[in-house]
Amino acid sequence: MNTKRKLLLFISGMALILLFTIMNTNTVKAAVTWPTTSFATWTQGRRLDGILTRNIYGFIINKDEGYYMEEYKDSGNIHIKIPLIAHQDWNKSDNTKYYLVMQNGNNISGQTISNVTRTKIKDYSRTSLWMLDVTVGNITADKIQICIYDDGSYGFWKTNGVADDGTYPFVMSTPVLGWNNVTNFNQSLKDGIFYVGRNTTLTMNAPKLQDSNVGKFDNSILNNAGESHFFGQNVVNNEIRTTYEITTDVTKLDGIVDGLASSDTNKYGLGTVLTYEIPSDNLKIPLSYGGLKAISLSAEALDNASINTKDYLESSFVDKVTGDLGTGHTLTYSWFYSTSDNINDLKKVSTEFTNNKDRKADGTLGTDWMTLSAKDDFTQYLEKQALAGKKIYLMMKVYVDGKLSTLTNPILVQIQVPTLKVPDKIDFGTISVKNIYNGGSFESLTKDSDKLSLSIPDTSKSTWKVTSSIKGNDDNSITKINGQLNVLGKNLSATPIEVASISKHGLVDLPLNAKVSFRGYHNPLTPRTNFTEDINWNLSPETPIMASN
Repeated sequence: MNTKRKLLLFISGMALILLFTIMNTNTVKAAVTWPTTSFATWTQGRRLDGILTRNIYGFIINKDEGYYMEEYKDSGNIHIKIPLIAHQDWNKSDNTKYYLVMQNGNNISGQTISNVTRTKIKDYSRTSLWMLDVTVGNITADKIQICIYDDGSYGFWKTNGVADDGTYPFVMSTPVLGWNNVTNFNQSLKDGIFYVGRNTTLTMNAPKLQDSNVGKFDNSILNNAGESHFFGQNVVNNEIRTTYEITTDVTKLDGIVDGLASSDTNKYGLGTVLTYEIPSDNLKIPLSYGGLKAISLSAEALDNASINTKDYLESSFVDKVTGDLGTGHTLTYSWFYSTSDNINDLKKVSTEFTNNKDRKADGTLGTDWMTLSAKDDFTQYLEKQALAGKKIYLMMKVYVDGKLSTLTNPILVQIQVPTLKVPDKIDFGTISVKNIYNGGSFESLTKDSDKLSLSIPDTSKSTWKVTSSIKGNDDNSITKINGQLNVLGKNLSATPIEVASISKHGLVDLPLNAKVSFRGYHNPLTPRTNFTEDINWNLSPETPIMASN
């Protein structure tokens, strides 16, 4: 009796086991649910202390341990490297699938990914740190997200850190990445004002780049003075944030004018572009370096009023420098200049020109301003250099507690002076004694090149006059033999006479139509004698006619 009962229980047990096996074989697993209408909430992995503590599966972004999402390009393909925590034998699972969610404008779409390499980095208790290398090819999208599905024995948990909301079971999702439309989140660079000597940061929604110095200026000199290094990475509002620190060395730009000088009178600073060569999207940041715009004015304008450098230095640049560097410190400035003869040989204005202390070539930044006036010896020097055809450059250096801290960009200073060019010689050739005795009129043999060439600045508001005179008292003067020199229809004498009036701007050429005439001469003449006249020319503004009362 006892034997039969045991047999029956054994048979019944076998039946139960057989029934369970049949039922499990007929169960159909659910299809993968991928994000297709919006990005999923990212799955954050967590490494916890303790031998028996289970680490939470998910992606690891950890500055202390140096785990970040990275982006690089290899043979035309773009790769994303992603660290994550998963089962220590995850590589034994055959159920792993990968998916890419893409956003273009307001449209969300997706596609599966097949080219993924997973490498174990470090073992923990029952879990391991893995590194995924995902090849995304040449995907075109504003933003992307990478999702991983695995419901195998060594796969992911259905919930508990992987998909807590139950929307996407067995799916882990990365933070959202900026892709072909990377955003700059740093307000300091968004204002477009950049100056040397200050450290700043740039934050973007792209993965970390593998290169060490990733930011490049399009100006080689600025690029030589600047460096850009990875600073950190975190997640904000489900989106990756990668930050770089930008540093510039003021000593590498001190004394350099060539290649940095601006001649633009309408735009403050020197335009430059800082580019981050991200494989998915080159982030280009237009910047204005230095805050100073070029000075161009006529000597005539300086005669009427002095100019203030405050009008040529961007106020927001001054505010930014004083706000960043001036807290608890005294900011002072000094102006320096150089000429085109030796463009990088900068000299201190206040040291080289000492007769005008009111010029304020040195002072307190934001309070004092250098001025230029007609009577100032430095301004007169600028005018002489302009007349000689040389260029002048100005640059301001800023000091914090006496130490050089930043610079403006160098600028071209154009003091526009009207110029007058006259022929070196007016040649009337050989005139016979007979024609001098009997009188006659003769044209210049060089009449095709006998002309006045004037250059009138566009900024001039005056009408300019040309006056001319001759000495007429030398023994070999034409006037000694009753000769008369005529240019531009006017007979010249020792008294200056106006021969031309010009109201046009730019280059003006006036043919002289030079003639010499003789009224008859009856004294002896020595053959082959040269008779000459020295002509004095003067260019000056017309004196305005005052209205009568």
